[in-house]
Amino acid sequence: MERLKFAMFSDLHMDIMHDGDRRLRTFLDAARQEGAEFIVHLGDFCYPEDTTRCECSRENMPVNLKNAMRVPAEVPKLEMLRLFNSFERPSYHVLGNHEFDFASKEKTMELYGMRNNYYSFQAGGWRFIVLDSNHYRGRDGMIRNYWYGDYFDSRDLPYLDDAQLHWLEELLLGAPQPTILFSHQPLNETCRGLRNAQKLRELIARANSPRQTVFLCANGHTHVDRLEEVDGVYYYTLNSISNHWLGDEHPCRRYPDEIEAKFPNLQYVLPYADPVFAIVELTESGAYIKGRQGRFVPPGPEELGLGEGLSASVQDRFLPWNI
Repeated sequence: MERLKFAMFSDLHMDIMHDGDRRLRTFLDAARQEGAEFIVHLGDFCYPEDTTRCECSRENMPVNLKNAMRVPAEVPKLEMLRLFNSFERPSYHVLGNHEFDFASKEKTMELYGMRNNYYSFQAGGWRFIVLDSNHYRGRDGMIRNYWYGDYFDSRDLPYLDDAQLHWLEELLLGAPQPTILFSHQPLNETCRGLRNAQKLRELIARANSPRQTVFLCANGHTHVDRLEEVDGVYYYTLNSISNHWLGDEHPCRRYPDEIEAKFPNLQYVLPYADPVFAIVELTESGAYIKGRQGRFVPPGPEELGLGEGLSASVQDRFLPWNI
């Protein structure tokens, strides 16, 4: 296994945050300074289309979608996507659920310049696999793509579809090599993680016998900084580069009225004062995660009576390989 360094962030949410462009530029500058061989975002970058069409029923539509339809955000997302894709070294996209609040996968992939919704690539003797966990089970039992917000009418999600699992099985068992999986939603059996995580875990166990193949699964989605180890595989949740979502139970206005009016969902998040992300260095002995210490834009969770457990940072970590 060769030494390799890459940079990743998640959950930029350009349509919610008024300063998403600043956050992305800070990340790109850090990736260059660290000499990252590639960059990847783990989903929820922006709304790919306008916010006029949503197939979610009104009673199940969350407040952020209602506000996006009422007050479309004027953000330079096309410019920021071009900036991300024009990074001097390879750049990769992972599909997040909020890409499909007002869009289809086909339209999103076209905008992002993706040929497939799941794929693999090689770098420095490592194999990286990007998965698409944006599927739900319909009332008829069929697994379906998220599509124009319809997934908010289902509670049976998320899933990796059977075709993707079959492709992954052939890839992992057919050509064993050191592998890292990227996804938006957690791939293990945890809050808001895969509903068919057990099936994936069994596949990973087969791939890791007798010699370990899959070392790390990295995801975003839950806007927390978390690490778990299951059967010798690390499941790492990368904190959002932008905020922690609270919803309409704890509204709080922190910014000037002009900004709050243009970005009405700001009042429903705990914004991070500065962007946080991870620089990951892979070595023969393990992975070094270089994070960033951050802080909440006040009032923070304790001032709002939410207690402890939320973080505006990405911790520094060392993940030793169990080989």
